[in-house]
Amino acid sequence: MAKKQTQWDTVKQNLKGIRSEIIIMNASMIILGILMICFPETINGLICQSIGAVLCVWGIIRIVKYFMARAESAFGSFGLVQGGAMLGFGIFLLATPEFFVSIIDVTLAIVLIVSAVIKLQYAFDFLKMDSPRWWIQLLGAVIMAAFGILAMTKPFGIANIVMIFIGCGLIFSGIWDLVSILRVSKILKDTVNGVERKVKEKSRIVDTTADDE
Repeated sequence: MAKKQTQWDTVKQNLKGIRSEIIIMNASMIILGILMICFPETINGLICQSIGAVLCVWGIIRIVKYFMARAESAFGSFGLVQGGAMLGFGIFLLATPEFFVSIIDVTLAIVLIVSAVIKLQYAFDFLKMDSPRWWIQLLGAVIMAAFGILAMTKPFGIANIVMIFIGCGLIFSGIWDLVSILRVSKILKDTVNGVERKVKEKSRIVDTTADDE
């Protein structure tokens, strides 16, 4: 029983860690979107420096967490590879910001399209969990895909308007994903707690039967 309890504790701890990372990432997207709307002319250089610094810090955190985690949690997590890649890319951004300034609008447009794909994944996840509102995530995916495609094609032609448009997309994506991850987290938490409760009840019945004998 103690071993099963440890396994469930590990699952819940992993879920909590994943949720915290996603919350931080989407909060950063919201802040970045606000800055892009407020300072569309001077935001490019700040974006490169900020993203570089965030990636460095995030990469270091992932590497430290990998070495501090228990063996069963670290195995298959790719935390060391992910942390090293984030750290390396962050250093590269800080060292050569002028290169990324020229392609920052395209890069952020790709971020919006990737966000649309993630929302599509959420839609199918909710559908598999028999959630009646799974189509809301599908709607979010379509909206984010539209944001990303428009930002990529630049139909407005004016750089400042494109920056503001991308900023609106990032804010929308960040808020949407925060609500989604909190909802998914609640569903998974209820599922884990329900399974854990059934395991405890089954163990109690077994112990009672053994005592009667």
